[in-house]
Amino acid sequence: MKTPAHTAAASAVRSLRVRAMLNEVPKTQIARAVGVNRMTVAKHLKGEDMSLKMFISTAQAIRADPVQILADAIESTQKQEEAPGATDASE
Repeated sequence: MKTPAHTAAASAVRSLRVRAMLNEVPKTQIARAVGVNRMTVAKHLKGEDMSLKMFISTAQAIRADPVQILADAIESTQKQEEAPGATDASE
């Protein structure tokens, strides 16, 4: 069963991935800014979870506001939970 925190984290990472693509920021550029290799960046952006340090560094590298991305993800998750007829994700 996915917790609300896991759902929000996955949403935030997806949003970060989309913003990186929309801003056309190459993974090599993100990797240099973050201090890791390109494959590490690709792995983290492809997944649903990453460390807070990696999340913030990646957001800054693509000139996105990490706080706003997280706030939007949390708000979206809360709205999904409150929606009439919302069901458990594991069902």
